[in-house]
Amino acid sequence: MWFKILGPVVHEIGNGFIIAVTTSLLLAIVFIPASLINASDISSLLEKKGLRAKEVINKPTISRVSELPRLPVSLRQYEFLIDHPRLSMVLAHICDPSLDLYKIEVRPDGLIHVDDPAGLAGDMELVNSIPGRRVYFISGHFDILKMRFNGHMVLMVSYSERLSEAGASLDSTTTSYIKVNSAFVGFFTRLMDFLFPKKVDERIGRFANAVKRVAIVVHDDPAGAYGKLAASGEVGSEELKEFAGMFLRRA
Repeated sequence: MWFKILGPVVHEIGNGFIIAVTTSLLLAIVFIPASLINASDISSLLEKKGLRAKEVINKPTISRVSELPRLPVSLRQYEFLIDHPRLSMVLAHICDPSLDLYKIEVRPDGLIHVDDPAGLAGDMELVNSIPGRRVYFISGHFDILKMRFNGHMVLMVSYSERLSEAGASLDSTTTSYIKVNSAFVGFFTRLMDFLFPKKVDERIGRFANAVKRVAIVVHDDPAGAYGKLAASGEVGSEELKEFAGMFLRRA
């Protein structure tokens, strides 16, 4: 999740779907050259998703780069939050109740389903995972003014750890390529140009804020975070045990 969360993340697809997680985060509104994509990412995307992924990267409707510097977590802790998207999203909502009401389901096949009652839903598939990097392919829809926009997104999260006398911190960069596939696009180009990027950026901004809050709370008060997760009733005992093992060992 984290977004996945991380998330962020966490994080949207070309039709507006953000992830969390993801993973899915605010900073710049720029087009990203495809040459910035890691060769292994291209290989994994084409192998698993073929021409759909290639079109998303080469001809995105919009693309974004977002940076979160010096998050107060280690690389292992950040990867835990990314790889436990449901737990991370529950904690994000606890830290920031104004966050969109994303519901996350991790299915037996590993597919991550994200649903928001406000009119957003999609499936995230992890297509490449190496230390310091995650790549997802996302399919879903986003409703704007009672119009449904379907699309795809390639979401890449790269991160690196800083070590100092004060402890570990982490820099995270999220790159998103979003492709809208909708019959409305040809008729509502101006509407799309104004509304779609605006809606995406609003969600990204809210999610970025939640990611920062989660990183701070697991660093400053991991016992308190554990207690709130346990009290929520939304996190299973096994995940709570894993969270305690990752964040409470130093206590």
